[in-house]
Amino acid sequence: MELVSMIIPVYGVEAYLGECLETVLNQTYENLEIILIDDESPDYCPEICDQHAQKDARIKVIHQKNGGAANARNHGLDMATGEYICFIDSDDKIENNYVEKLLNAIKKSQSDVAVCSFKQWYKNKTQDSIGFKNKEYSSKDYIRKFLSDWTCGLIWNKMFDKKTLEGVRFEEGHKIDDEFFTYQAILKAEKVAIFDESLYWYRMRKSGVMLSGTQYQAQMLKDRLEYMTKRYEMVIEKYPDLKAEYLYNLTDNLISYTRQAQGIKELEKDVRAIKKQYWNRIMFGLIPVKIKYSFFRSFFDKTKEELNVDEGENHYFE
Repeated sequence: MELVSMIIPVYGVEAYLGECLETVLNQTYENLEIILIDDESPDYCPEICDQHAQKDARIKVIHQKNGGAANARNHGLDMATGEYICFIDSDDKIENNYVEKLLNAIKKSQSDVAVCSFKQWYKNKTQDSIGFKNKEYSSKDYIRKFLSDWTCGLIWNKMFDKKTLEGVRFEEGHKIDDEFFTYQAILKAEKVAIFDESLYWYRMRKSGVMLSGTQYQAQMLKDRLEYMTKRYEMVIEKYPDLKAEYLYNLTDNLISYTRQAQGIKELEKDVRAIKKQYWNRIMFGLIPVKIKYSFFRSFFDKTKEELNVDEGENHYFE
């Protein structure tokens, strides 16, 4: 039986950790390596981790200095010895056949990544069920699906063949880290299998690591801007024929981010810099005139002072 490594970063979830671990330990597929990374949690989580490790030899616990979820997951990846990798959030829960079903999907379809449906819940009430149709995708087609489906970037409803994660790590110091990680893994995969069973329960909560506020939202948007451009460059390198589709998506997002960044000086500066970088590619690329016009307007609907355009000079056409 193949060994499956389950990587679980832990921080500030003492109210939920026990339930999460119970669903992990009760898996029908038993050949597991369960890696708990205590990210210097200030509550009772470190003790909960150690107590469970004493009861089940499959559990390995890492106690580390606080470095954030991305850093914790990276430590888990460095430690993992399984042929397949799953990521679980420590305040969520999974069905008891989560591992078995995902692994079977990979084997049956000879895929590198398996994806299951999931449910979102808040205060023990199901808010939404996100279901997929059974389907197999080439890496290229799933990369294309990223353009219109936000669930493609999730990590916790997926199982990865470890080979797809060689050289792939979470980028630390960002509010968003899972989407770009998943993106890189899919680029290294050959095939992705999706199936319709909801096996993961994602807990929606308003405390702990789920922060809010202008500063947090600003950092989220800043991360999205950075990942958006990185994603574009990576795609056109491997799949040049997707350039037009991704350029369209890049343009559409830049227009949207222009609106969201209004009033946040640092973000407005970042958006302007990216617009300048991609101006020629967008204005002379295979993009509908209506979108080009919106992009053009997003440049010049502010004053020259706001855009830092010197009198009698237009830097955007350089």
